[in-house]
Amino acid sequence: LGQDAAALFDTDVAAPSSALLDAKKQSLLDALAPVLTAIGLSTDVDFASVSFAADRTGVDKLLDAVKVTTGADVGSDNQAMSFVQVEGKIGAGSVFLGSDGANSGTLSGSADLSVDLRSISTVFDSMSAAIGSANESACTTRMAGAGIFDAAFSLNIEHSNLLSAETAPAAICHLAAQANLLGGVIANPVLRDCDFAGSDKVCTAGFDIIKGDVVFDGAELAVVLRQGAATWKLLGRESLYDIHAGAAVQRTVRVDINNAQPSYSRALSFDIADAGGTVHAAKVYQHAVSGDGWDATPIAVLSDSGCPGLGRLTIQGSTCGSSQISLDHFSGNLSDGDALIDAFYKRGRQVKIELFADVTATGLVATVVKRLDGVPPKAAALAGVPWLELDGTTKAALVSYDGARPTFTARWAGNATVSAKDITFCLSGACAGEARAAHEDVDGSRSATASKTLTLSPVPAAAAAYKQISLYGRNREQMGVSSNYISCGGAASCN
Repeated sequence: LGQDAAALFDTDVAAPSSALLDAKKQSLLDALAPVLTAIGLSTDVDFASVSFAADRTGVDKLLDAVKVTTGADVGSDNQAMSFVQVEGKIGAGSVFLGSDGANSGTLSGSADLSVDLRSISTVFDSMSAAIGSANESACTTRMAGAGIFDAAFSLNIEHSNLLSAETAPAAICHLAAQANLLGGVIANPVLRDCDFAGSDKVCTAGFDIIKGDVVFDGAELAVVLRQGAATWKLLGRESLYDIHAGAAVQRTVRVDINNAQPSYSRALSFDIADAGGTVHAAKVYQHAVSGDGWDATPIAVLSDSGCPGLGRLTIQGSTCGSSQISLDHFSGNLSDGDALIDAFYKRGRQVKIELFADVTATGLVATVVKRLDGVPPKAAALAGVPWLELDGTTKAALVSYDGARPTFTARWAGNATVSAKDITFCLSGACAGEARAAHEDVDGSRSATASKTLTLSPVPAAAAAYKQISLYGRNREQMGVSSNYISCGGAASCN
């Protein structure tokens, strides 16, 4: 409708007419028609009034089958507009519905939509029952006895040894106990993507673990339905290749200057392991404009050339270990990345990653399709990102902090969209080595306020020295969101 829902409900703006609502509803139904038909639903279903069971059938299966994203964009008349993007998670295709009527793309009514998804819920219900145990031993016993692990289960947790179906229950329960999450629940198990190309059907599901105000969000496990099997099982990793495709945004604010204007940056990240030394290069492609196939030119090329022993590939032309592509070239020209972002909005958020056995990228080993964890907004919408905000007292304390005491307490506002993950205190912009004076994980609570007391080593030399607090979190799509607060005594520039 071209308006933010919260603003619409909080103001006296007239409600949209019933005719406009009907027209927009029909646009959505037209886009979903191939999927609705394949699932066995009416193509004129009314989502505002239809009742359904949360059992991965009917309308609930529709919610599993598509990914719906909303965002802000610029229309054909260069005016602000909103959009809804609907992508096939089971099946394929992508549809873009702009509030200015600029609709494009199609969804597929693939036969894959006939696959029974119901027992996926059983997997996560069983995990939740185990996590709800009072102690680690009971959790392990329940999880191991639930019969939810596939024989080929494998997973790496926090750089530990590779877990198997036999060792995973104890390791998962131990992790939950360390995080004080035993007695909690598995919440919001949502299918993020599915690969039904082979005889075995594989889906990746994201979920949260919640106990009171403590939230461990963004967990991810793959589930598999083996050919001829009746029930889904936990697979752990969706493939043998350790790949993460994500995105990040960053805002930097000077707190020692009145009315300082923030600066912004955006990046895509392709973190690709070398698969035990068998993968030495990779190429990353976007969907083609037509919606069929992939662009001929990659948006990223990675290799381990000149960077031996890292175990992960490096973006071509970057320093060893770098997995990020700046969408703004660190030049302040925030429009440079908009065309790439627009392509993800219009064509879908999946990327094709080709893996090669040599640094010249000629010996193809495998091809993997991944969906980006979040897509950054266009430049015009960056200011509206729900950034993690330090409170005024903390900003003032950062300006005056002279290092006379080794501790510093930071407080920030609760954020229902971005869950805080860690906080770092830096003594230089590089924020590495001794310049990283403190780094602490935070529990991801979404309470009204949160705080962390940091013990610094070393400490700032004086109040006018360079000081930076970085709050890092992730939004619901697992896009990284960093908020940097800098003070250096009011100097023209902080170095």
